Amino acid sequence: MNYGTVIDNQLQLAPRAFMLHGAMVTNPKAEHFAALNEERAAHGLPPYLEFIDKPPTTTEGFSAVPTEWQQADGKWVRVYEVRELPPPPPRRWTRLAIKTALAQAGMFAAARQFLSETEIAQDYTAWEALTDCDYIEEGYGGPEKWSALLDGAAQALGKTREEIDAFLDAIQQNA
Repeated sequence: MNYGTVIDNQLQLAPRAFMLHGAMVTNPKAEHFAALNEERAAHGLPPYLEFIDKPPTTTEGFSAVPTEWQQADGKWVRVYEVRELPPPPPRRWTRLAIKTALAQAGMFAAARQFLSETEIAQDYTAWEALTDCDYIEEGYGGPEKWSALLDGAAQALGKTREEIDAFLDAIQQNA
């Protein structure tokens, strides 16, 4: 059995051996802790109780975060709050990593042509931006523009959008 006490919302495990009424108790049982808790109560200390720390099952995109310990039915019970996970940060790739991956996949020339014909701002092409930037960040320009750029790249390269997404997934990211 797992016994402990909670001080300042932190679980502290009970000792495996202790003195009780002048005798050493090793491998204590529930009745030993009951007697020890009488002594602890006389000194204003919280009791050693069996504890339960079982996080709830969560679905993808959520996690169980421990919030506090509560006494319930003579036990310490860990309370959890289920929270939605924050979205992952956008992926980043260096322009060298992207250009190298395009070249290795035999898609460099077609990608350059497509990006040279695609403006991301008045008189500023995506190819120029790729050449000027330090890194490419997923979602640049907003989700709709980013998605449209990748859809256009898929069409220009004779690929599906899923293949383009898998291609980006395979490129080493810039931390």
